Amino acid sequence: MKIVITCVVTFVVTMAMATGIWLWVRAKREAADPTLVCVQKPERGDLTEVVSARAEVEPKTSVDISARVSARTEALPYEEGDRVTKGDPDAEPPIEPSVLVQLDATDLDAALRSVEALRAARAAHIEVEKARIAGQRAQIEGLGASLLEAQRNLGRQKELHESGDVSQATFDLAQCRAQELEAQLSSAMHSLKASETNLVVLRHNLEAADAEIERARDRLTYTTITSPIDGVVTKVVAEVGETVIPGTMNNPGTVIMQVADLSRMLLVAQVDETDIGRVEVGQRATAKIHANPDEEFEGVVDSIALTHDFGWGGMKYYKTEILLKLEGRRVYSGSTADVDIETRYHKDVLRVPSQAVLERLVDELPRGVRENNPNVDKSKTYATVVYCFADGEAVVAPVKIGPSDETHTLIHSGIAEDDLIITGPYKVLEGIKHQQKVKEEPEEEEAESGGEEEAPEQAGEKPDKDRDKDDGEDRHDPHRRAGPDAGSGT
Repeated sequence: MKIVITCVVTFVVTMAMATGIWLWVRAKREAADPTLVCVQKPERGDLTEVVSARAEVEPKTSVDISARVSARTEALPYEEGDRVTKGDPDAEPPIEPSVLVQLDATDLDAALRSVEALRAARAAHIEVEKARIAGQRAQIEGLGASLLEAQRNLGRQKELHESGDVSQATFDLAQCRAQELEAQLSSAMHSLKASETNLVVLRHNLEAADAEIERARDRLTYTTITSPIDGVVTKVVAEVGETVIPGTMNNPGTVIMQVADLSRMLLVAQVDETDIGRVEVGQRATAKIHANPDEEFEGVVDSIALTHDFGWGGMKYYKTEILLKLEGRRVYSGSTADVDIETRYHKDVLRVPSQAVLERLVDELPRGVRENNPNVDKSKTYATVVYCFADGEAVVAPVKIGPSDETHTLIHSGIAEDDLIITGPYKVLEGIKHQQKVKEEPEEEEAESGGEEEAPEQAGEKPDKDRDKDDGEDRHDPHRRAGPDAGSGT
Protein backbone atom coordinates (compact mmCIF):
# COMPACT_ATOMS: atom_id res chain seq x y z
CA MET A 1 0.00 0.00 0.00
CA LYS A 2 2.83 2.37 0.88
CA ILE A 3 4.52 1.58 -2.46
CA VAL A 4 1.35 2.46 -4.38
CA ILE A 5 0.96 5.81 -2.60
CA THR A 6 4.62 6.62 -3.21
CA CYS A 7 4.21 5.89 -6.93
CA VAL A 8 1.11 8.07 -7.18
CA VAL A 9 2.82 10.96 -5.39
CA THR A 10 5.89 10.59 -7.60
CA PHE A 11 3.69 10.60 -10.71
CA VAL A 12 1.77 13.73 -9.63
CA VAL A 13 4.99 15.61 -8.79
CA THR A 14 6.52 14.59 -12.10
CA MET A 15 3.46 15.77 -14.05
CA ALA A 16 3.42 19.07 -12.16
CA MET A 17 7.08 19.65 -12.90
CA ALA A 18 6.54 18.77 -16.57
CA THR A 19 3.58 21.16 -16.80
CA GLY A 20 5.57 23.95 -15.12
CA ILE A 21 8.51 23.42 -17.47
CA TRP A 22 6.15 23.45 -20.47
CA LEU A 23 4.48 26.69 -19.32
CA TRP A 24 7.87 28.28 -18.66
CA VAL A 25 9.12 27.30 -22.10
CA ARG A 26 5.93 28.60 -23.69
CA ALA A 27 6.16 31.90 -21.79
CA LYS A 28 9.78 32.31 -22.81
CA ARG A 29 8.94 31.53 -26.41
CA GLU A 30 6.05 33.98 -26.41
CA ALA A 31 8.26 36.59 -24.76
CA ALA A 32 10.88 36.00 -27.40
CA ASP A 33 8.43 36.19 -30.31
CA PRO A 34 6.98 39.70 -30.67
CA THR A 35 3.23 40.00 -31.29
CA LEU A 36 2.15 41.14 -34.73
CA VAL A 37 0.15 44.38 -34.57
CA CYS A 38 -1.34 46.91 -36.95
CA VAL A 39 -0.07 50.45 -36.52
CA GLN A 40 -0.85 53.81 -38.05
CA LYS A 41 -0.30 57.48 -37.30
CA PRO A 42 -3.05 59.68 -35.94
CA GLU A 43 -4.61 61.63 -38.77
CA ARG A 44 -5.96 65.12 -39.17
CA GLY A 45 -9.46 65.29 -40.51
CA ASP A 46 -13.08 66.16 -39.95
CA LEU A 47 -15.32 64.37 -37.48
CA THR A 48 -19.09 64.48 -37.27
CA GLU A 49 -20.99 63.55 -34.13
CA VAL A 50 -24.09 61.50 -34.78
CA VAL A 51 -27.12 60.34 -32.82
CA SER A 52 -28.31 56.93 -33.94
CA ALA A 53 -31.87 55.68 -33.59
CA ARG A 54 -34.34 53.21 -34.99
CA ALA A 55 -37.06 54.69 -37.15
CA GLU A 56 -40.12 53.81 -39.21
CA VAL A 57 -41.13 55.20 -42.58
CA GLU A 58 -44.42 57.09 -42.64
CA PRO A 59 -46.05 59.51 -45.09
CA LYS A 60 -45.85 63.13 -44.00
CA THR A 61 -49.52 63.50 -44.90
CA SER A 62 -51.84 60.54 -44.36
CA VAL A 63 -55.63 60.70 -44.05
CA ASP A 64 -58.08 58.11 -42.74
CA ILE A 65 -61.29 58.32 -44.77
CA SER A 66 -64.28 57.80 -42.46
CA ALA A 67 -68.04 58.32 -42.80
CA ARG A 68 -69.84 61.23 -41.17
CA VAL A 69 -73.24 59.56 -41.54
CA SER A 70 -74.42 56.01 -41.07
CA ALA A 71 -75.25 54.50 -44.45
CA ARG A 72 -74.62 51.53 -46.72
CA THR A 73 -71.62 51.62 -49.05
CA GLU A 74 -72.76 51.68 -52.67
CA ALA A 75 -69.47 52.15 -54.54
CA LEU A 76 -65.70 52.20 -53.94
CA PRO A 77 -64.33 53.37 -57.30
CA TYR A 78 -60.62 53.22 -56.36
CA GLU A 79 -58.40 50.35 -55.33
CA GLU A 80 -55.13 50.26 -53.40
CA GLY A 81 -52.35 51.93 -55.34
CA ASP A 82 -54.65 54.17 -57.41
CA ARG A 83 -53.75 57.85 -57.57
CA VAL A 84 -56.42 60.35 -56.48
CA THR A 85 -56.71 64.14 -56.40
CA LYS A 86 -58.44 66.79 -54.34
CA GLY A 87 -59.21 68.69 -57.54
CA ASP A 88 -58.41 72.22 -58.68
CA PRO A 89 -61.31 74.56 -59.48
CA ASP A 90 -58.91 77.24 -60.73
CA ALA A 91 -57.36 75.02 -63.38
CA GLU A 92 -58.27 75.33 -67.07
CA PRO A 93 -60.35 73.26 -67.43
CA PRO A 94 -61.27 72.80 -63.72
CA ILE A 95 -60.21 69.47 -62.20
CA GLU A 96 -62.92 67.66 -60.29
CA PRO A 97 -61.99 65.93 -57.02
CA SER A 98 -61.82 62.13 -57.00
CA VAL A 99 -64.92 60.44 -55.54
CA LEU A 100 -63.53 57.87 -53.12
CA VAL A 101 -66.76 56.53 -51.60
CA GLN A 102 -70.42 56.66 -52.62
CA LEU A 103 -72.93 55.88 -49.85
CA ASP A 104 -76.66 55.10 -50.10
CA ALA A 105 -78.51 58.44 -49.95
CA THR A 106 -82.14 57.18 -49.81
CA ASP A 107 -82.83 57.96 -46.16
CA LEU A 108 -81.03 61.29 -46.21
CA ASP A 109 -82.81 62.36 -49.41
CA ALA A 110 -86.17 61.55 -47.78
CA ALA A 111 -85.16 63.53 -44.69
CA LEU A 112 -84.34 66.50 -46.92
CA ARG A 113 -87.74 66.38 -48.64
CA SER A 114 -89.43 66.16 -45.24
CA VAL A 115 -87.82 69.31 -43.87
CA GLU A 116 -88.44 71.13 -47.15
CA ALA A 117 -92.15 70.30 -46.85
CA LEU A 118 -92.15 71.46 -43.21
CA ARG A 119 -90.57 74.70 -44.29
CA ALA A 120 -93.25 75.23 -46.96
CA ALA A 121 -95.99 74.65 -44.37
CA ARG A 122 -94.47 77.20 -42.03
CA ALA A 123 -94.13 79.72 -44.83
CA ALA A 124 -97.85 79.26 -45.66
CA HIS A 125 -98.76 79.70 -41.99
CA ILE A 126 -96.91 82.99 -42.01
CA GLU A 127 -98.95 84.20 -44.99
CA VAL A 128 -102.20 83.23 -43.17
CA GLU A 129 -101.08 85.15 -40.11
CA LYS A 130 -100.23 88.18 -42.24
CA ALA A 131 -103.76 88.17 -43.71
CA ARG A 132 -105.27 87.89 -40.23
CA ILE A 133 -103.23 90.85 -39.03
CA ALA A 134 -104.39 92.89 -42.01
CA GLY A 135 -108.06 92.10 -41.12
CA GLN A 136 -107.45 93.07 -37.49
CA ARG A 137 -105.97 96.38 -38.53
CA ALA A 138 -109.03 97.13 -40.74
CA GLN A 139 -111.31 96.21 -37.86
CA ILE A 140 -109.40 98.58 -35.57
CA GLU A 141 -109.84 101.40 -38.10
CA GLY A 142 -113.65 100.77 -38.20
CA LEU A 143 -113.91 100.66 -34.42
CA GLY A 144 -111.91 103.86 -34.19
CA ALA A 145 -114.35 105.64 -36.55
CA SER A 146 -117.38 104.29 -34.66
CA LEU A 147 -115.87 105.34 -31.35
CA LEU A 148 -115.22 108.85 -32.68
CA GLU A 149 -118.88 109.15 -33.81
CA ALA A 150 -120.15 107.82 -30.47
CA GLN A 151 -118.01 110.34 -28.58
CA ARG A 152 -119.39 113.24 -30.68
CA ASN A 153 -122.96 112.00 -30.06
CA LEU A 154 -122.22 111.73 -26.33
CA GLY A 155 -121.12 115.36 -26.34
CA ARG A 156 -124.36 116.52 -27.99
CA GLN A 157 -126.49 114.43 -25.63
CA LYS A 158 -124.66 115.89 -22.67
CA GLU A 159 -125.50 119.47 -23.78
CA LEU A 160 -129.16 118.57 -24.36
CA HIS A 161 -129.31 116.80 -21.03
CA GLU A 162 -127.95 119.80 -19.23
CA SER A 163 -130.56 122.06 -20.97
CA GLY A 164 -133.34 119.61 -20.10
CA ASP A 165 -134.15 118.77 -23.71
CA VAL A 166 -133.42 115.00 -23.38
CA SER A 167 -134.01 112.55 -20.65
CA GLN A 168 -131.42 110.97 -18.42
CA ALA A 169 -131.99 107.61 -20.09
CA THR A 170 -131.09 108.94 -23.51
CA PHE A 171 -127.86 110.46 -22.15
CA ASP A 172 -126.93 107.21 -20.35
CA LEU A 173 -127.50 105.21 -23.55
CA ALA A 174 -125.13 107.47 -25.55
CA GLN A 175 -122.50 107.24 -22.81
CA CYS A 176 -122.75 103.42 -22.67
CA ARG A 177 -122.36 103.18 -26.46
CA ALA A 178 -119.17 105.24 -26.40
CA GLN A 179 -117.67 103.14 -23.58
CA GLU A 180 -118.56 99.91 -25.39
CA LEU A 181 -116.81 100.99 -28.59
CA GLU A 182 -113.78 102.13 -26.63
CA ALA A 183 -113.49 98.65 -24.99
CA GLN A 184 -113.90 96.93 -28.37
CA LEU A 185 -111.12 99.10 -29.85
CA SER A 186 -108.76 98.27 -26.94
CA SER A 187 -109.45 94.52 -27.34
CA ALA A 188 -108.82 94.67 -31.09
CA MET A 189 -105.50 96.44 -30.55
CA HIS A 190 -104.37 93.77 -28.02
CA SER A 191 -105.33 91.03 -30.47
CA LEU A 192 -103.34 92.77 -33.21
CA LYS A 193 -100.30 92.94 -30.97
CA ALA A 194 -100.59 89.23 -30.14
CA SER A 195 -100.89 88.37 -33.83
CA GLU A 196 -97.82 90.44 -34.68
CA THR A 197 -95.85 88.66 -31.92
CA ASN A 198 -97.03 85.30 -33.26
CA LEU A 199 -95.86 86.36 -36.71
CA VAL A 200 -92.35 86.88 -35.28
CA VAL A 201 -92.48 83.38 -33.80
CA LEU A 202 -93.55 81.93 -37.14
CA ARG A 203 -90.69 83.69 -38.89
CA HIS A 204 -88.21 82.21 -36.38
CA ASN A 205 -89.74 78.79 -37.03
CA LEU A 206 -89.20 79.40 -40.72
CA GLU A 207 -85.53 80.21 -40.05
CA ALA A 208 -85.25 76.98 -38.04
CA ALA A 209 -86.74 75.12 -41.00
CA ASP A 210 -84.18 76.75 -43.30
CA ALA A 211 -81.41 75.58 -40.94
CA GLU A 212 -82.83 72.05 -40.96
CA ILE A 213 -82.87 72.09 -44.74
CA GLU A 214 -79.25 73.27 -44.84
CA ARG A 215 -78.29 70.55 -42.37
CA ALA A 216 -80.16 67.89 -44.36
CA ARG A 217 -78.51 69.03 -47.59
CA ASP A 218 -75.11 69.01 -45.88
CA ARG A 219 -75.70 65.50 -44.55
CA LEU A 220 -76.75 64.45 -48.01
CA THR A 221 -73.38 65.61 -49.35
CA TYR A 222 -71.67 63.29 -46.84
CA THR A 223 -72.84 60.36 -48.93
CA THR A 224 -70.30 61.38 -51.58
CA ILE A 225 -66.80 61.37 -50.07
CA THR A 226 -64.07 63.00 -52.17
CA SER A 227 -60.31 62.96 -51.68
CA PRO A 228 -59.06 65.69 -49.30
CA ILE A 229 -55.48 65.51 -50.66
CA ASP A 230 -53.53 64.62 -53.76
CA GLY A 231 -52.06 61.20 -53.15
CA VAL A 232 -52.38 57.44 -53.43
CA VAL A 233 -54.91 55.04 -51.93
CA THR A 234 -52.71 53.02 -49.55
CA LYS A 235 -55.38 50.85 -47.93
CA VAL A 236 -59.04 49.94 -48.56
CA VAL A 237 -60.74 48.54 -45.48
CA ALA A 238 -64.49 48.56 -46.20
CA GLU A 239 -66.40 46.53 -48.78
CA VAL A 240 -69.29 47.48 -51.06
CA GLY A 241 -72.58 46.78 -49.25
CA GLU A 242 -71.08 47.23 -45.79
CA THR A 243 -72.82 49.70 -43.48
CA VAL A 244 -70.42 52.30 -42.14
CA ILE A 245 -70.96 54.32 -38.98
CA PRO A 246 -69.61 57.71 -37.90
CA GLY A 247 -67.26 58.05 -34.96
CA THR A 248 -68.37 59.12 -31.51
CA MET A 249 -66.60 59.90 -28.26
CA ASN A 250 -66.32 56.23 -27.31
CA ASN A 251 -66.37 54.72 -30.81
CA PRO A 252 -63.75 55.60 -33.43
CA GLY A 253 -66.17 54.79 -36.22
CA THR A 254 -65.53 52.96 -39.48
CA VAL A 255 -62.33 53.70 -41.38
CA ILE A 256 -63.19 53.07 -45.02
CA MET A 257 -59.76 53.63 -46.57
CA GLN A 258 -56.47 55.50 -46.22
CA VAL A 259 -55.01 58.05 -48.60
CA ALA A 260 -51.41 59.27 -48.30
CA ASP A 261 -49.09 61.64 -50.09
CA LEU A 262 -46.20 59.30 -50.88
CA SER A 263 -44.14 62.05 -52.49
CA ARG A 264 -43.19 63.35 -49.03
CA MET A 265 -42.11 60.64 -46.60
CA LEU A 266 -40.94 60.87 -43.02
CA LEU A 267 -38.69 58.79 -40.83
CA VAL A 268 -40.27 58.74 -37.39
CA ALA A 269 -37.29 58.04 -35.14
CA GLN A 270 -37.27 57.12 -31.46
CA VAL A 271 -34.43 59.20 -30.03
CA ASP A 272 -33.31 58.27 -26.53
CA GLU A 273 -33.73 60.90 -23.84
CA THR A 274 -29.96 60.98 -23.29
CA ASP A 275 -29.41 62.09 -26.90
CA ILE A 276 -32.42 64.31 -27.62
CA GLY A 277 -30.72 67.42 -26.20
CA ARG A 278 -28.25 67.38 -29.11
CA VAL A 279 -30.90 67.08 -31.82
CA GLU A 280 -32.26 70.22 -33.49
CA VAL A 281 -34.65 70.96 -36.33
CA GLY A 282 -32.79 71.36 -39.62
CA GLN A 283 -29.94 68.94 -38.85
CA ARG A 284 -28.85 66.58 -41.62
CA ALA A 285 -29.52 62.87 -41.31
CA THR A 286 -28.67 59.73 -43.24
CA ALA A 287 -30.71 56.55 -43.16
CA LYS A 288 -30.55 52.93 -44.17
CA ILE A 289 -34.04 51.58 -44.88
CA HIS A 290 -34.28 47.83 -44.46
CA ALA A 291 -36.61 47.47 -47.45
CA ASN A 292 -34.03 49.30 -49.63
CA PRO A 293 -30.75 47.75 -48.40
CA ASP A 294 -28.65 48.94 -51.35
CA GLU A 295 -29.54 52.61 -51.03
CA GLU A 296 -28.72 55.38 -48.58
CA PHE A 297 -31.20 58.17 -48.02
CA GLU A 298 -30.60 61.70 -46.84
CA GLY A 299 -33.02 63.77 -44.82
CA VAL A 300 -33.51 66.77 -42.57
CA VAL A 301 -34.93 66.85 -39.04
CA ASP A 302 -38.42 68.28 -39.50
CA SER A 303 -39.89 68.23 -35.99
CA ILE A 304 -39.11 67.05 -32.45
CA ALA A 305 -41.76 66.04 -29.92
CA LEU A 306 -41.86 68.12 -26.76
CA THR A 307 -43.15 65.26 -24.62
CA HIS A 308 -41.76 61.76 -24.28
CA ASP A 309 -43.21 58.32 -24.92
CA PHE A 310 -42.26 55.00 -23.40
CA GLY A 311 -40.68 52.16 -25.35
CA TRP A 312 -39.83 48.60 -24.42
CA GLY A 313 -38.76 48.18 -20.81
CA GLY A 314 -40.00 51.63 -19.86
CA MET A 315 -37.28 53.41 -21.86
CA LYS A 316 -38.11 57.04 -22.54
CA TYR A 317 -37.80 58.33 -26.08
CA TYR A 318 -38.80 61.42 -28.04
CA LYS A 319 -40.47 61.06 -31.41
CA THR A 320 -38.37 62.87 -34.00
CA GLU A 321 -39.59 63.29 -37.59
CA ILE A 322 -37.06 63.39 -40.42
CA LEU A 323 -38.18 64.50 -43.88
CA LEU A 324 -36.58 62.27 -46.50
CA LYS A 325 -35.11 63.45 -49.80
CA LEU A 326 -36.50 60.77 -52.09
CA GLU A 327 -35.33 62.20 -55.45
CA GLY A 328 -37.88 60.08 -57.28
CA ARG A 329 -37.13 56.89 -55.37
CA ARG A 330 -39.92 54.83 -53.85
CA VAL A 331 -40.00 53.71 -50.23
CA TYR A 332 -42.60 51.62 -48.47
CA SER A 333 -44.67 53.01 -45.64
CA GLY A 334 -44.09 51.08 -42.42
CA SER A 335 -40.53 50.00 -43.31
CA THR A 336 -38.03 50.09 -40.46
CA ALA A 337 -34.76 51.99 -40.79
CA ASP A 338 -31.57 52.92 -38.97
CA VAL A 339 -30.96 56.66 -38.97
CA ASP A 340 -27.91 58.74 -38.01
CA ILE A 341 -28.56 62.39 -37.18
CA GLU A 342 -25.50 64.62 -37.56
CA THR A 343 -25.55 66.81 -34.48
CA ARG A 344 -22.11 68.50 -34.41
CA TYR A 345 -19.24 68.97 -36.87
CA HIS A 346 -15.55 69.17 -35.91
CA LYS A 347 -13.11 70.36 -38.55
CA ASP A 348 -9.38 69.57 -38.78
CA VAL A 349 -9.05 67.59 -35.56
CA LEU A 350 -6.64 64.84 -34.47
CA ARG A 351 -8.36 61.47 -34.56
CA VAL A 352 -7.57 57.78 -34.24
CA PRO A 353 -9.59 54.63 -34.98
CA SER A 354 -12.05 54.08 -32.15
CA GLN A 355 -10.85 50.49 -31.76
CA ALA A 356 -7.47 51.76 -30.59
CA VAL A 357 -8.99 53.69 -27.66
CA LEU A 358 -9.11 51.51 -24.53
CA GLU A 359 -9.66 51.77 -20.80
CA ARG A 360 -7.20 50.55 -18.19
CA LEU A 361 -7.26 50.54 -14.40
CA VAL A 362 -5.46 53.63 -13.12
CA ASP A 363 -3.73 51.60 -10.39
CA GLU A 364 -2.26 49.20 -12.98
CA LEU A 365 -0.64 51.94 -15.07
CA PRO A 366 3.15 52.32 -14.68
CA ARG A 367 4.04 54.80 -11.96
CA GLY A 368 5.99 56.98 -14.36
CA VAL A 369 2.97 57.14 -16.66
CA ARG A 370 0.26 57.92 -14.13
CA GLU A 371 2.19 60.33 -11.88
CA ASN A 372 1.79 64.03 -12.75
CA ASN A 373 -0.01 63.15 -15.97
CA PRO A 374 -2.79 65.66 -16.79
CA ASN A 375 -4.53 62.99 -18.84
CA VAL A 376 -4.95 60.67 -15.83
CA ASP A 377 -7.71 61.42 -13.33
CA LYS A 378 -6.71 59.57 -10.16
CA SER A 379 -10.16 60.08 -8.67
CA LYS A 380 -11.52 57.65 -11.26
CA THR A 381 -11.01 53.92 -11.46
CA TYR A 382 -10.28 53.75 -15.17
CA ALA A 383 -8.13 55.86 -17.48
CA THR A 384 -8.55 56.20 -21.23
CA VAL A 385 -5.41 55.12 -23.10
CA VAL A 386 -3.96 54.18 -26.45
CA TYR A 387 -0.87 52.06 -27.07
CA CYS A 388 1.96 53.54 -29.10
CA PHE A 389 4.49 51.52 -31.09
CA ALA A 390 8.02 52.52 -30.04
CA ASP A 391 11.28 50.58 -30.43
CA GLY A 392 9.48 47.27 -30.84
CA GLU A 393 7.38 47.73 -27.73
CA ALA A 394 3.81 48.72 -26.88
CA VAL A 395 3.90 51.88 -24.78
CA VAL A 396 0.76 52.92 -22.94
CA ALA A 397 -0.25 56.58 -23.39
CA PRO A 398 -3.16 58.11 -21.41
CA VAL A 399 -5.24 60.45 -23.57
CA LYS A 400 -8.13 62.85 -23.31
CA ILE A 401 -10.75 62.06 -25.88
CA GLY A 402 -13.66 63.89 -27.41
CA PRO A 403 -16.70 62.68 -29.34
CA SER A 404 -16.68 59.80 -31.80
CA ASP A 405 -18.26 59.04 -35.14
CA GLU A 406 -18.81 55.61 -36.65
CA THR A 407 -15.09 54.82 -37.02
CA HIS A 408 -12.87 57.40 -35.29
CA THR A 409 -12.48 59.17 -31.95
CA LEU A 410 -11.27 62.73 -31.43
CA ILE A 411 -8.07 63.07 -29.35
CA HIS A 412 -7.60 66.30 -27.39
CA SER A 413 -4.22 65.49 -25.83
CA GLY A 414 -1.83 62.69 -24.91
CA ILE A 415 -0.31 61.81 -28.31
CA ALA A 416 1.33 63.66 -31.19
CA GLU A 417 0.75 63.41 -34.91
CA ASP A 418 4.07 61.60 -35.42
CA ASP A 419 3.29 58.81 -32.95
CA LEU A 420 2.53 55.34 -34.22
CA ILE A 421 -0.67 54.02 -32.68
CA ILE A 422 -1.44 50.32 -32.34
CA THR A 423 -4.88 49.88 -33.92
CA GLY A 424 -5.33 46.11 -33.98
CA PRO A 425 -6.06 43.32 -34.16
CA TYR A 426 -8.84 43.56 -31.63
CA LYS A 427 -7.90 40.33 -29.84
CA VAL A 428 -4.38 41.68 -29.33
CA LEU A 429 -5.66 45.01 -28.03
CA GLU A 430 -7.81 43.22 -25.46
CA GLY A 431 -4.77 41.83 -23.64
CA ILE A 432 -1.91 44.08 -24.71
CA LYS A 433 0.41 45.27 -21.92
CA HIS A 434 2.84 48.08 -21.41
CA GLN A 435 6.32 47.31 -22.83
CA GLN A 436 5.05 44.15 -24.48
CA LYS A 437 7.22 43.11 -27.42
CA VAL A 438 5.34 43.82 -30.64
CA LYS A 439 6.12 43.81 -34.32
CA GLU A 440 4.43 45.76 -37.06
CA GLU A 441 2.39 43.49 -39.27
CA PRO A 442 3.83 43.59 -42.82
CA GLU A 443 1.81 44.78 -45.76
CA GLU A 444 0.25 42.11 -47.96
CA GLU A 445 2.64 42.89 -50.82
CA GLU A 446 5.65 42.48 -48.56
CA ALA A 447 4.34 39.21 -47.19
CA GLU A 448 3.80 37.85 -50.68
CA SER A 449 7.23 38.95 -51.94
CA GLY A 450 9.04 37.55 -48.91
CA GLY A 451 8.01 33.99 -49.71
CA GLU A 452 9.43 32.73 -46.40
CA GLU A 453 7.17 34.81 -44.13
CA GLU A 454 5.31 32.64 -41.70
CA ALA A 455 1.60 32.32 -42.39
CA PRO A 456 -0.72 33.84 -39.80
CA GLU A 457 -1.94 30.41 -38.77
CA GLN A 458 1.60 29.24 -38.21
CA ALA A 459 2.51 32.33 -36.20
CA GLY A 460 -0.27 31.71 -33.78
CA GLU A 461 -2.45 34.45 -35.26
CA LYS A 462 -5.92 34.06 -36.71
CA PRO A 463 -6.46 34.35 -40.48
CA ASP A 464 -7.32 37.82 -41.71
CA LYS A 465 -10.97 37.02 -42.15
CA ASP A 466 -11.17 35.77 -38.57
CA ARG A 467 -9.33 38.81 -37.26
CA ASP A 468 -11.70 41.02 -39.19
CA LYS A 469 -14.57 39.19 -37.64
CA ASP A 470 -13.08 39.69 -34.19
CA ASP A 471 -12.30 43.30 -34.96
CA GLY A 472 -15.96 43.90 -35.67
CA GLU A 473 -16.83 43.26 -32.05
CA ASP A 474 -17.19 46.53 -30.23
CA ARG A 475 -15.32 48.25 -33.07
CA HIS A 476 -16.99 51.57 -32.34
CA ASP A 477 -16.91 51.45 -28.56
CA PRO A 478 -14.06 53.71 -27.45
CA HIS A 479 -14.63 52.94 -23.77
CA ARG A 480 -14.52 49.16 -23.62
CA ARG A 481 -12.69 47.75 -20.63
CA ALA A 482 -10.20 44.92 -20.61
CA GLY A 483 -10.86 41.75 -18.71
CA PRO A 484 -9.12 40.86 -15.43
CA ASP A 485 -6.20 39.26 -17.31
CA ALA A 486 -5.74 42.18 -19.68
CA GLY A 487 -4.28 44.78 -17.35
CA SER A 488 -1.10 46.57 -18.33
CA GLY A 489 2.16 45.47 -16.76
CA THR A 490 4.46 47.80 -14.96
